Amino acid sequence: MTKNKLHALIWCVVTGLAASVQSCVPVNPERDTLTAAVAISLDGSERTLAGNLASLGMLEAGQGLRIDARGDNARRVLLLREDDEREGVGIMVDGALANQPFDTVIGSAGRHFVFVDYDGNTGLFAQTATVSASLVDELPSRSVEQVVRVVFENNFLTDPGLFDPVDGVDADRAFLESIESVVRDEIVSSLRTIFADTPIRIISENEGTDEPLSILTYSPQRVIADQNDVNDAALPPADPSRPECQVRVIFGEVLPTGTEIDPGNRIPDDQAVVYVGSFQGRGASCLSSAVTSVRSIVLTLSQTGAHEIGHLVGLYHVEQIDLMNRSATLAFQRELDFARGQIQIDRLENGEIRSEIFPAIVQDPAVYFESIFSAE
Repeated sequence: MTKNKLHALIWCVVTGLAASVQSCVPVNPERDTLTAAVAISLDGSERTLAGNLASLGMLEAGQGLRIDARGDNARRVLLLREDDEREGVGIMVDGALANQPFDTVIGSAGRHFVFVDYDGNTGLFAQTATVSASLVDELPSRSVEQVVRVVFENNFLTDPGLFDPVDGVDADRAFLESIESVVRDEIVSSLRTIFADTPIRIISENEGTDEPLSILTYSPQRVIADQNDVNDAALPPADPSRPECQVRVIFGEVLPTGTEIDPGNRIPDDQAVVYVGSFQGRGASCLSSAVTSVRSIVLTLSQTGAHEIGHLVGLYHVEQIDLMNRSATLAFQRELDFARGQIQIDRLENGEIRSEIFPAIVQDPAVYFESIFSAE
């Protein structure tokens, strides 16, 4: 196998609480690398792109750029800058939905690229788009920050919330009711700590603001996933001795249902939800570590909320174990951070969730936030 194939685009079937890889096969390995990117002139002329990547060449900090990528199967467009740390790797610096032009400001000088993401069931030969790019004199304005209001629905811990519908007793419900206000305050505090020193500002439901804001809601619902749910659903590990525990649930999602990430944070008033009931234990054999203590409840729910806020501002899932890993249950184990990693795009193919990993594309939240938000 050649070196290029070793760095190939890989399809992975992802299952398990730890998002373990069951099978991986390389697909079209030479096409999706920065060196193979098609060159696009910055004069607004259209170029047909067969594949994912196009090169815009060297751009200087402060330049205004307009990108327009269109295709029947195109769904999202990312702007990449060649990474300072690794040769041949592009780092995500902006993005938008496909099939509509978007303007951006170049944050740092370097070689830049356009990446087009296609629908999951699109065959390789149908992955084509028309791409144009041009420099613009009038620079688009950028937000200084993104405000996120955290809202808790009534009885979010008990209706059904974390109350065990199999073995729960009145004393358990009373305990959950007694800690509700503490958990609410601690989740908000934890989210503020997670997003400290970022342009994401967390406010409680009682705080006012004149700025556009996103909303993160903690709902008591337990939501069962079906085969068409690919966002932030998780599969329990296979255990034939406990078939009653093999239920696939959705821990959280961007709303409305079926909506994915907001590349480039183009929508400042979007919404997401954490389904608290999806973390409940159901009898002694299906006990969830999320319900064993106040600390584990706060840790699990706050980190799942941070994951959904990441989607609201445009962060993708990543392979490594951090807050943007697609299996929310990883948050049960320990405190996680937003970290640098290869992006992972989840798709539904023939009823199975598959994760497409792009080795040449890196997400670094610190770099991304600096690029899409302006300094005050």
